[in-house]
Amino acid sequence: MERLATTYLGMELKNPVIVGSSPLTSSLDKLKKCEDAGAGAVVVKSIFEEQIDNDAAKMISRSEGFVAHTDGRDFLEEVSRDYYIDSYLSMVEKATDALDIPVIASINCRTKGSWLDYVDRFAEVGADALELNYYILPSDFYRSAADIEEEYFGVVQAAREKCPLPLSVKMGSHFTALANVVKRFDTMGVDGLVLFNKFYQPDIDIEKLKTRASVVLSNPSDYTQALQWTALLSAYLNCDICASTGIHSGDTLIKMLLSGAKAIQVCSAVMKGGHKVIGEMNAALLQWMDRHDAKTFVDFRGKMAHKRMDDPSQWERAQYMKSLNVEF
Repeated sequence: MERLATTYLGMELKNPVIVGSSPLTSSLDKLKKCEDAGAGAVVVKSIFEEQIDNDAAKMISRSEGFVAHTDGRDFLEEVSRDYYIDSYLSMVEKATDALDIPVIASINCRTKGSWLDYVDRFAEVGADALELNYYILPSDFYRSAADIEEEYFGVVQAAREKCPLPLSVKMGSHFTALANVVKRFDTMGVDGLVLFNKFYQPDIDIEKLKTRASVVLSNPSDYTQALQWTALLSAYLNCDICASTGIHSGDTLIKMLLSGAKAIQVCSAVMKGGHKVIGEMNAALLQWMDRHDAKTFVDFRGKMAHKRMDDPSQWERAQYMKSLNVEF
């Protein structure tokens, strides 16, 4: 498997297939299954700042007598938050001890808040890197795009200053000037970008007249946006790009690598097809390398990136007219 070796966030990976934050990586046993199936690295299921706060509030509500005193409430709030943080850190530590592949911790945050106070503890428990999930729903009529972007930059800059580990940002594509935002992250010293996050979308139960969570698994056709932007950006940045969303086959993995990705993240493909998908992707990659006389990744990675194309405009216009003229 040495032919599939790659680097991502400065880490040595035996292959470019990373299992992303998901139910597949929510326990030590599940993380071990990913390693046994051939994953090059794993991202431990995110710890959610919002969930920590909600659970802490529930714990406080069950202790009304104790929290009648202001100091008591503050104490219990801090202890309850630490409980959930410590539980997550304990799992990360056990994973780094038990697994031979890199273990990436993950924070899903909503503010530049209390999570910054414990971000350096991920290094102490042995995590190899930290992935930051941060998203602002631009639903406020009175907030400009520039205002929202500045909040992103503030959060990422604070994380970069506090985090002693390699840092990646798993981001969405909903920016007015995506390339500019990415370049700002790059100049801040972010080590990697994961393109793109697949966000929760609410749905409606028409019988109960309540909102409910919709299915968030990706489909094999969902990869094209990540492919286009990886190709557009990869050769112009100092940081690594990890492609995500819609990667369900070895062919799509190869496309992402050709566009300049250092690695890819899979979740939905494994949840739908089982852990064997990881091995199938790596096998397909090796077979393709054999057919094209590629001994290592260096022989072809980024060969189809925007900067290296004779006609880079092919990545810029999405070939709309050509798509319309396809004969069915």
